[in-house]
Amino acid sequence: MRVAMITLNVYDNYGNMLQKYALYKTLEKFADFVEVLWHPATKPFYPYHLETERNLEGNLKYAAFKSVREYKFKQFNDENIRTRFDIPYLEELADEYDFFVIGSDQVWNPEFKVPGRFLEFAPPEKRIAYAASIVVPELPENVQQTYREKILEMPHVSVREKDGCDLVEKLTGKRPVQLVDPVLLLTADEWRKVAKRPRWLDKKIYKNGYLMVYFLNGEVPEVIRALAKKLGLPIVNMVDKNNFDHYVTGIEEFIYLLDHATILCTYSFHGTAFASIFKKPFIVYRAGKLRTTRFSRVGSLLELFGLSDRVSDTNLKINLDDPLKIDFTRREEVLPLERKKAFKFLANALWK
Repeated sequence: MRVAMITLNVYDNYGNMLQKYALYKTLEKFADFVEVLWHPATKPFYPYHLETERNLEGNLKYAAFKSVREYKFKQFNDENIRTRFDIPYLEELADEYDFFVIGSDQVWNPEFKVPGRFLEFAPPEKRIAYAASIVVPELPENVQQTYREKILEMPHVSVREKDGCDLVEKLTGKRPVQLVDPVLLLTADEWRKVAKRPRWLDKKIYKNGYLMVYFLNGEVPEVIRALAKKLGLPIVNMVDKNNFDHYVTGIEEFIYLLDHATILCTYSFHGTAFASIFKKPFIVYRAGKLRTTRFSRVGSLLELFGLSDRVSDTNLKINLDDPLKIDFTRREEVLPLERKKAFKFLANALWK
């Protein structure tokens, strides 16, 4: 069986690469041959990235850091994910594969350009959507009819967030299956086989642990700096453009750092997911801007695992006496069931 996979493709986002790897490895458990189709246009548009580029234009140090980081991402992709770059018109690929899988990430976010996001170039029986994420609270009117028609043509549809399921049901009259993000389909031990310890972690400063920060804008709020000081921990900021060691961390090293952090502070969906996988203490720093669609992704995951009390506000007020103590009982009960649910969905779609 030959399976082709379509997702967002970038070399500058840990979550994107990790979810792609996880879905790829999961599909390999069901098919003889799996390949990711890297269409040159399947890249998300991040306005804040563009603004950062403008502000740092001419900054040779940043340019060098970014080049090393992207090289490591590409190296991980090349070594671990079979990828096809020579993509002709998608319609020409319809007969080359037995199935096509779109997912996960924000492949159904209308703000991103994703050619073939509904796999309409292939016969309907070959189309599978795994945990597709929409993110926006409502679809623009000019795309609603297209979304309705194309989703109804797909025999196997699953969505990642509850809000996304509600939106698809409202749009089509049919409720899709809600499935977890691909990164949660691999066990902690499977991820540890990929992990690699960064050399700089051997420095004396990190011997007693560290507070890991993962905010996409690279900023560390003062309240989190204060928490690190209170806990007596150095900060490891994964998006610190002024720290070469931290900023050029590769995918394998990122996994290791998550697994060995004393505590993680983040608002990233995938950061939260990996803290849950490795059962690490974490705080979701919910700033004002996260009271919108972005937080729905994280909130849906926290609700599923019974960890909604790990959310803070801008003053770092959380319902916790000790941020290093965390109860993963619900997660331990639910995650195996969610994995089984996802595997059953894929088995029915690929083997039925």
